[in-house]
Amino acid sequence: MALAGMLAAVTALSASAAPLTAPEVVSKAASAISAGKVMEVSFTISSGGHASKGTLKASGNKFAVSLPEGSSWYNGKHLYSYNPRTKETTVVTPTASELAESNPLLYVNGGVKGYTAVFSKTRIKGKYVVDLTPKSRKSTVRKVTLTINASTFIPEKISVTGTSGQTADVTVGAVRRNVKIAASEFEYPAAKYRGVELVDLR
Repeated sequence: MALAGMLAAVTALSASAAPLTAPEVVSKAASAISAGKVMEVSFTISSGGHASKGTLKASGNKFAVSLPEGSSWYNGKHLYSYNPRTKETTVVTPTASELAESNPLLYVNGGVKGYTAVFSKTRIKGKYVVDLTPKSRKSTVRKVTLTINASTFIPEKISVTGTSGQTADVTVGAVRRNVKIAASEFEYPAAKYRGVELVDLR
C-alpha cells in the first residue's frame, strides 16, 4: 500500500508539472487580469511609427479608454467613441470584435471568441508568446499575438495584425486592481462634449 501511495503521488506530481497548453496560458492570463473586478491600466499603443499613451478603466464588462486620438466609453450596452479630429461621437450596440478594437484586453479575457490559440514561433525568455488566429475568414483581424509574463501571467504586450497587414502594438504598463472608479466613468459625458455631433448607429 505504501508503494502504491508513492506511485500515485509521483503520478500526480508529474501531471501537475505537465507543460501548459496555449489555451491554458491564455486562460490563466484572463484570470490574472480579472482577479480584481475593478481595475485601471496604463498602456502605450504604437503603429506605423507613431506611439501614444493611454489609460483603461474597467469594471465587470464596462470600460472607458482615453487616448489623445480619441476616447471610448462602454456602459455594458452601448459603445460611445469620440474622435477629436472630426468632432464627432459615434454610438453603436457593439459586436465583440468592435469592443476588442476599443479594448484589446478583451482578446485575453474571452471577450472575443472564435480564435485558435497556439504558441508562437517567437521565443522570449520568461514569457509565453501565444498567437490567436480567427476561425472565421470574415474577420478583420489576421492575427493577435499575446506576450504574457510566465510568472505572473499578466499580459505585457498585445499585437493586433489586421487583414491589411498593419500591426498595432499595445504595451501594458501598470495594472492597478480593486481601485475605486465611479459608475459615471463608463457613461458618455455628454455635458463635456457639447457641440460635438452625435452619430447614432444603434
